[in-house]
This record gives sequence, structure tokens and C-alpha cells, in this order.
Amino acid sequence: MTILQALILGVVQGLTEFLPISSSAHLILFPYYAGWSIDEVQNVPYYVIVHFGTLVAVLAFFRNDLKLLLRGFFASISERRIGDDPYRRLAWYIIIGTLPVGIVYILIKGFLEQTLESPGLVGMFLLVTGVLLVVSEKIGRRDVKAENMRIGDAIFIGFAQGLAMLPGISRSGSTIAAGLFRGLEREAAARFSFLLSIPVILAGTAEEMTALSMGAKNVDIFLLVAGFITASISGYFAIKYFIDYLRKHSLYVFAIYCFALGSITLVATSFK
Repeated sequence: MTILQALILGVVQGLTEFLPISSSAHLILFPYYAGWSIDEVQNVPYYVIVHFGTLVAVLAFFRNDLKLLLRGFFASISERRIGDDPYRRLAWYIIIGTLPVGIVYILIKGFLEQTLESPGLVGMFLLVTGVLLVVSEKIGRRDVKAENMRIGDAIFIGFAQGLAMLPGISRSGSTIAAGLFRGLEREAAARFSFLLSIPVILAGTAEEMTALSMGAKNVDIFLLVAGFITASISGYFAIKYFIDYLRKHSLYVFAIYCFALGSITLVATSFK
């Protein structure tokens, strides 16, 4: 992997982690279409660090919300009540919404390993993401504000996040679509989606770093720094401008993108 490749893939990861077009799909398909041959020894630690970069991005963007969520969480424990505090309730919804990921992982673990090696399956799942975005826009009421979420909404969105472990199923796309299915406003669905991503990205990064510390050798630190910086910066601005975009616009443009890339990938892989 060259410095230029590290910089480009960092931007790709940062943008696609939060836009509803699947970061895992792009980290597989971008090198595939570019014809890049990336050494596996450097590949694994690089992907760990760019995921950490997107975690830093979401923590930085929601830093004020996180302070209130942590304060509300500990207050709910010490007082043994949630009451009418929206941050106490939201903190518990994030915890509850994270639990389904483990259940889904157990159910699809075997199939998940196959998808990581198949661009064709990635293309198919991109089409699924496109369908989710279109259908959620068509039938979502979009009249429920964040403070009016219920526990059933958090669980439903949590299972949608679990399915996003499949490359091509966008994590942000599936969770925002799930929020729209439950009647949430677009902005409320997006904010909950991004906050819900924090425990999952944190857990995934910690697991990968643990495995990496036991087996990685000859890691080029400059590649890691390049990927981390570009993933962090691009991720931060992706969150900022995507939330602004959703205040006035639909998800259809992202659905069209998923349909186009998924279709091209299916056609391209069918001839190989």
C-alpha cells in the first residue's frame, strides 16, 4: 500500500461510514475496481486504524451530546429512575439498541465470512440497501421527534444495525431506514443512528486491535497515520453535512447510487 492509497482509502472510509452507501462495500470494491494489490500484512492494521478514525470523528461531532448522555446515564443509575430526562432515556436506548448486534452476529457469522471474499454478494447487498432507502422514504411517516422515541424503536433499529455487518448493507442506511419505518423524522433517525454506531465501532475496533497486537509485524506507521487523519476529517464533515442535508432532502439520491454501484458490480463480477 502506498501513501496515496492510504490517503484515498481513509477518505473513502470516512465518507461511506456515515453516508448510507456502505463503508464495508467500498473498502472491498474500491481497491477491486482500482486494481490495487494491497499487502495483507499492512491491510489489516490499516483497516483497524481507519475505523478508529471514524470513531474519533463521531465522538468529536457529538461531544456535547455525549457529555449529557453520560451524565444522564450515571444519574439514572444513582437515582434508580429515568424520569422525563430525554438524555437518560436516550442513553439507555443506545445500550438496548446495541444488544441485537450480538444476536445477529451469532446468526450470520458463517455467512458473513463468505461475503467478505465475494464482490458479487457485496453488489447484491448494495441493491438491498437501495431498496431499504426507497421503501423507508415511501412509507415512513417522519413525524416522531427524537425525544418521543420508544424502547421498541431502539430494538428495531438495533436489529437493522446488526444486519449491516454484511458488506453492502449500509450501517447508517439500514438504521436510518429503520428509524423512518418507525416514524422518526429524518434528522432524528440520523442522529440516533450515529450515536448508536459508537459502541459498535468501539467494540469492533477494540477486538481488531487485540487480534492485531498478537500477530501484526512490519507495519508502516506512515500509512496508518495517513489513513487515520483522512478518515477522521472526512468522517466528521460527512456527519455534519449529511445531517444538514437530511433537514430538507430525501434519501433517494443515495438509493440511486446504491442501485447503480450494485448493478455495475453484479454485471462486472458475472463475467469473471
